[in-house]
Amino acid sequence: MLNENSTPQAQINGRINILLVDDQDANLQVLQAVLAELDEVLVSVTSGEQALRELLVREFAVVLMDVHMPTMSGFEAAALIRSHPRSRTVPIIFLTAAGDDRAHVEQAYALGAVDYLTKPISPVILRAKVAVFIDLYRKTAEIALHAQASHLAALRTRDERIRLILDNTRDYAFIGTDTDGIVTEWEGGAETITGWFAAKACGEPNAIIFTPEDRAAGVPQREMRMARETGRADDKRWHLRRDGARFFADGVMVPLWDDTGKLRGYAKIFRDATAERLAAEQLEMSELQLGESRQRSQRAEEGMRRLAAVAAQSSDFIGIASSEARTSYVNPAGRRLAGLAPDAALGDALGNYRLGDFFAPECQAFVEAVVLPAVRGPQARWEGELRMRNFESGAILPIYYKGFAVFDDEGQNIGLASIMRDITAQKQAENELRRVAADLAEADRRKSEFLATLAHELRNPLAPIRTGLDLIRMAASGAPKLAKVHEMMDRQLGHLIHLVNDLLDVARITRGKIELKREASDVATLAAMAIETSTAALNAGRHAFTVEMAADTLPLDVDVTRIVQVLSNLLNNAAKYTPAGGRIVLRALREGDEAVLSVLDNGVGISQEDMGTLFDMFTQVGRSLERSQGGLGIGLSLVRRLVELHGGSVSAASAGRDQGSTFTVRLPLHLGNPAALAPPPSGASAAGALRVLVVDDNVDAGATLSTLLEALGHSTRVAPDGEQGLLLACAFRPHLAFLDIGLPGMSGHQLARAIRASGELDGVLLVALTGWGARADVLMSQQAGFDRHLTKPVDMNALTSVLAAAAASALFSDPSLAKEQS
Repeated sequence: MLNENSTPQAQINGRINILLVDDQDANLQVLQAVLAELDEVLVSVTSGEQALRELLVREFAVVLMDVHMPTMSGFEAAALIRSHPRSRTVPIIFLTAAGDDRAHVEQAYALGAVDYLTKPISPVILRAKVAVFIDLYRKTAEIALHAQASHLAALRTRDERIRLILDNTRDYAFIGTDTDGIVTEWEGGAETITGWFAAKACGEPNAIIFTPEDRAAGVPQREMRMARETGRADDKRWHLRRDGARFFADGVMVPLWDDTGKLRGYAKIFRDATAERLAAEQLEMSELQLGESRQRSQRAEEGMRRLAAVAAQSSDFIGIASSEARTSYVNPAGRRLAGLAPDAALGDALGNYRLGDFFAPECQAFVEAVVLPAVRGPQARWEGELRMRNFESGAILPIYYKGFAVFDDEGQNIGLASIMRDITAQKQAENELRRVAADLAEADRRKSEFLATLAHELRNPLAPIRTGLDLIRMAASGAPKLAKVHEMMDRQLGHLIHLVNDLLDVARITRGKIELKREASDVATLAAMAIETSTAALNAGRHAFTVEMAADTLPLDVDVTRIVQVLSNLLNNAAKYTPAGGRIVLRALREGDEAVLSVLDNGVGISQEDMGTLFDMFTQVGRSLERSQGGLGIGLSLVRRLVELHGGSVSAASAGRDQGSTFTVRLPLHLGNPAALAPPPSGASAAGALRVLVVDDNVDAGATLSTLLEALGHSTRVAPDGEQGLLLACAFRPHLAFLDIGLPGMSGHQLARAIRASGELDGVLLVALTGWGARADVLMSQQAGFDRHLTKPVDMNALTSVLAAAAASALFSDPSLAKEQS
């Protein structure tokens, strides 16, 4: 609290100064009233600036400082007070009305505050705290007075001489240490240069001004050792100020020997040579940078020469532009591509072109808005397809563009590089490939349509053949020769129907039009239905056929018709490719969560060459004429696709030619209860005579169906088109009507809607009889008003079922029919 300018005796005997700092006069008056009892000198100021001026002209025992003031806060004023040697030890008590904010409290004590009080302040507490510092101030002054009296006489003469020397050498720091390097004197410009006050520095090691790395390396000790051994140690290195800033010291350390030759300590003298050192380093750095710049320039020139040589040989457009996108270089190929004059490689001629000018008008906005910002931005590159224009011909060319930024060694963008490749031939090739792909897709579509149309068209002649066979069976069941012919025709017709159905299914699957009608069933039921379907083929080859069925029920959730079709195809294949009298086994068992159905035979087998394409479309095993078994080669492909639609798989295995084969189908089991399939209707209908209308533009199909219906005891009428069909329906009042869909003029759908719209024809059962049998076709029939949808050729069981349904419906609408039945 006392400094070198204090007068201890005056402070002991007189009144003590107390500084009050607050921007509010009311607060100052309160403080003066509280502290008046102390009978000391109260100095009141209203700002931090006034407080600093007071501290420079008089001594204070304590400062009471308001924290929040308009021009300079209490914390800022305290920092300045602490920075000045005259006032650095004055106690400061902070006063605030803002509450005990932890951050403010910590900041106050970091600035050397002795207390931090929150308003309102107890007068008793405040007087007690201030009285303590007044008492401390007086005692400190008394101690300083005694110390001053003790040493004054002994030091006055020496201090006066040394002070004269030191006062005239403020540019140099004089530091004295003992033999261990502990500071004993801190004189001259030591405080100014280092920022350390003498009171703080004395008693500390002289290493406090050395940098951390020098301290770690033992430089302070090495400096004293060198001075002791050689008589001096030059001190030219970076040192550390108290605030952490570095300065460059230029000085010397010498040992201090007494008259007896005993080492008493060391003296260190140095000056602040930071400005000179920085100037020297800057000069050195400038020379180094100049040398590096020359090297970069040389490398850049060499690089440009190499780039120009490479660019001149390239067939692509290679151009260089400034960072502002002004073109400065284009290689010969680029000039030809852009339609520029051969001499427009460099200079002002190119400088008139911006990078965007080289692109087609419709691309220029995109180049300015997207490409250039990308090349100039953090990504520093962009590439993609654009269109370029030829200045000479005006032609527009498709190009692939690559642009990237060019940087110098310091990372500064100094230009933009562009590479453009003419991709006209590539685009033409791509267009040709797209055209070929479109042609192939169109050809595939037409193939699928052909298959579907072929199947439909084949069904039309099949219908009268099937009906004629049924008539032959009914009319001449007793003639042996006719029975043989009928059996042969029926077998061949069944084979033809099988081929047509396979063709239609392949067309549906190829177009993604097939839809599964799933229902609960079980493996045993499906196997029985497949065996029934394939019995004729198995018997024809006189094969020994056995069934190995798992004891447990194997429930499935499948399209019954499709899975029966799969198993029947595999059984028919086994019968076809096994020599007469062979052995065929149908096996069903469970593996995990799958039902595994296998068809095994000891027939011709499958070679390894055929195994890879066995399930491909139009592929047959053993294509040689002597082993040809007929067929289109689509059965196994159909099997695989139908099984995969059910979430299953199919595989084949064979040891080779004439070693037999095994086909295995795996289907996921269904956890629900299997539902028993209703047996297909069979036998003749018990219905009475019905009035039946047949409308078909195929004369043979209509006539044969009419003949068959009349043979069954029903009355019929036949119309070749929709208009005549509607007239006949109104006149004939049928119970049942079979309508072809593809009729000339009025279609079958339109005819059905017209019949449904007629009040006179209520109750007639409408049946669509057509070659189209996809799910979408059935849905269209339902929407048109049809009750049933049958695909040609219709078998006797389906026909009997329809007649029975028509008879049941007619009982309610035609009482005379009921009388006939009775």
